[in-house]
Amino acid sequence: MRIPSPLTPLKVDYPRNTAIPVLVSSPHSGRYYPPDFLNSASLSLDDLQRIEDRFMDQLLEDAPDFGATLLSANFSRAWCDVNRDWREVDPGMFVPSPPEDEVLLSAKVQAGFGVIPRCISQGRQIYRHSLELSELRKRIATAWLPYHETLNTLLEEIRLRFGYAILLDMHSMPKLPYTRSCDIVLGDVHGKSCDEEIVNKIESIIKYNDYSIRRNIPYSGGYITQHYGRPERKIHVVQIEICRSLYLNSATLQPGSSFMETQQKMRHLLAALSDWIL
Repeated sequence: MRIPSPLTPLKVDYPRNTAIPVLVSSPHSGRYYPPDFLNSASLSLDDLQRIEDRFMDQLLEDAPDFGATLLSANFSRAWCDVNRDWREVDPGMFVPSPPEDEVLLSAKVQAGFGVIPRCISQGRQIYRHSLELSELRKRIATAWLPYHETLNTLLEEIRLRFGYAILLDMHSMPKLPYTRSCDIVLGDVHGKSCDEEIVNKIESIIKYNDYSIRRNIPYSGGYITQHYGRPERKIHVVQIEICRSLYLNSATLQPGSSFMETQQKMRHLLAALSDWIL
């Protein structure tokens, strides 16, 4: 397994073929856990790893071969979640509390899933004690800011070069209850983050591979989709949630028996999208 360096918060893989206006983002697949974080956590490494979008970066590692740029985080989302506003902070986690103008008490924060998560699931607390405010500042400066500065720069470079940019924000999801069961959920903030023609094309390509799809239910798009999706500025963002059962062994947290098949279908998505664009 590839172990990311603790000195590099993110990785950018540039196009290895004719470039297309597509950026693939994997903000939750990071597998680096700082030792001091693990020492302060009340949960095991195995518990913490279960909230990763595990190996999503490897599922999409061939994106540059089809002309896309691939951006992936190296750090764990349990340590810093870049799919949140930097102000989505639970002030009760820190001593002293952050200033009021640096706090955004969203529903995610109240549930324990802010930019510095309090929980990995309802009732499962990560920390034994409060954190120093300096720790919040450090994680924002060394993880959140570099990721978003890079993401914003890449999108603007692509938009200026091609006249528009498409961001595929890649995530994994647990198997949904039967009443909402599907393989993949496409989120476009109910039509606000991406031109409908682009979402329709992505859906048609995915359906060709016999995947069942839902749109916006139960995932319409997180912070990255909501913040960067600006069709009026020719920046189109689609959040893509892939069911982990399609590629991950939930018992071992290693690639499952269908990993290669799912990876091949992701290659098909990128190849077909590239053909459509070019």
